[in-house]
Amino acid sequence: MGIFNGAGRIIWASISDYLTRPIVFVLFFVTQIIAFYFLTTVTSILIFQVLIYYIMMCYGGAFASIPAYIGDIFGTKELGAIHGYILTAWALAGLAGPIIIAYVKDTTGSYTDTLYVFVALFFVALITSIWMLSNIQKIKTLHLN
Repeated sequence: MGIFNGAGRIIWASISDYLTRPIVFVLFFVTQIIAFYFLTTVTSILIFQVLIYYIMMCYGGAFASIPAYIGDIFGTKELGAIHGYILTAWALAGLAGPIIIAYVKDTTGSYTDTLYVFVALFFVALITSIWMLSNIQKIKTLHLN
């Protein structure tokens, strides 16, 4: 899993230089919605592994791309402080995730339902990313005029 996490950092960060960071984050969320949804029904060990490794690549890619995304939006002057806030939120999500998984599993008796919860959370992230993308484009248009 570490190999795919590391590869994702290199691959996705490189792709984000060409497609732009906002587009890459939209791709992260769209593809992870699909991956998490299919994890609920997959019966092949190989396909399960491919989905998990892809998710790990996205995790690493997001981790590597976020500093450049912050720099694109806010400039580099406050990058350290803003990145600190994002890492704190990321750590809190790392604490909340297992709690959510345990609660949903205990409530429903199924790990499948936990994946649906995360699909819903990815939808929220996707909507936020699309909203950010449209706002970034509006700001760029205003600065060009």
